Amino acid sequence: MNRVIGIVRTHLADRWAWLVLPWVIMGMSFVCNLIIGSLADDKIYTGGLASIYVYLFVLGIVTVGQTFPFIIGFGARRKDYFLGTIASITIISVLSAIVLIILGYIERQTGYWGVGLYFFNVRYLSDGPILERFWVYFTMMINLYFCGFAISSIHRKFGRNGVFFFFIGLGVVLTAASYFISKYDKWKAIIDWFADLAVIELANGLFVGTLICILVSYVLLRKATV
Repeated sequence: MNRVIGIVRTHLADRWAWLVLPWVIMGMSFVCNLIIGSLADDKIYTGGLASIYVYLFVLGIVTVGQTFPFIIGFGARRKDYFLGTIASITIISVLSAIVLIILGYIERQTGYWGVGLYFFNVRYLSDGPILERFWVYFTMMINLYFCGFAISSIHRKFGRNGVFFFFIGLGVVLTAASYFISKYDKWKAIIDWFADLAVIELANGLFVGTLICILVSYVLLRKATV
């Protein structure tokens, strides 16, 4: 347990990357949208909140390259590295989800910042009760982080060519899926299924996807070179 806590401290010691920069980026997006909102006459539904999620995806990619060789080089077990990384992003995602919920409340109480700007209240994602919103924000963050982490794990295990082959294979699968969906005229059924999908069901699906990414990453990094 002490080793895991030590790895958490090692990750979070980079406060700029884990704690500051994502909010700086999102804050800049908010200010830009607020200026636009002050000049517009209608309500503005912006996608600026996505900036923090995109950042976590990128953070997941860079984490392996920046910390895996360093931490393992100091004698840490790969299992402890994994548990410490999971604990770190869980802490960040929990705190971030809470802050987003608070900012969403402030946004509503201020009449959407007085200019009709819907930045922290996103239709569909923010429609449910507070616990549901927390689960949605949390699962989206941890999912995108480990999607990036899994891609970086492929690179650590198989190198640049491994990443190339992964995306080529992914492109082939998506192309084949698109072909068969079109051939059997199933696009409407799929679109209708997504339209009827409750946000909590989406969040639960993302959490399952996160567990798959974690498992794949662990298998890859168990034997990866440092």
